[in-house]
Amino acid sequence: MATTSPKATKVADLATSPSKTITTDADKVGKEQKEQKEVPHDPSGIIDMEILGQVLEMDELDEEDEDGEGSGHEFSKGIVWNYFEQANTTFDEMKEALESKDLPKLSSLGHFLKGSSAALGVTKVKDSCEKMQHYGHRRDEETGKDLTEPEALQRIKDLLEVVEEDYEEAAEWLKRYYREKEEE
Repeated sequence: MATTSPKATKVADLATSPSKTITTDADKVGKEQKEQKEVPHDPSGIIDMEILGQVLEMDELDEEDEDGEGSGHEFSKGIVWNYFEQANTTFDEMKEALESKDLPKLSSLGHFLKGSSAALGVTKVKDSCEKMQHYGHRRDEETGKDLTEPEALQRIKDLLEVVEEDYEEAAEWLKRYYREKEEE
């Protein structure tokens, strides 16, 4: 049973803060229109707070700065911001692999982003990337059936739209969390 540090407990406080409306550029997923999406108060289903709490605990290891209070959340923030860059690059690579119908590459990229997402507790992205990994092997693990190449490619195409939306939701939640921590 994991213990909750004071910093991990503070993460739960964000669930009571007001939600913020964000606009995502739906063009990223091949649509021309923009849609409004609300970032929920509660991170449940978006972020696994137990896992994120473990990442936040690493901030306690930061060296103290001049005022003796440490450097806040700079360590974990760096990890999260690197994840944002990594995810965006991976999405671009996924689109290229989809266009060239490279199922092994799509599987590998799904596996890669699954691991990065799991390390930060970005659950929806992790789960979708796991599906993509299997589809890249022309396998639907939920039904236990093999897929044809066209079926696998279509499922990955559809899933990529969803996973990018889920990523945007998680990214906005995480950015809001760090903004609020900086304001404290």
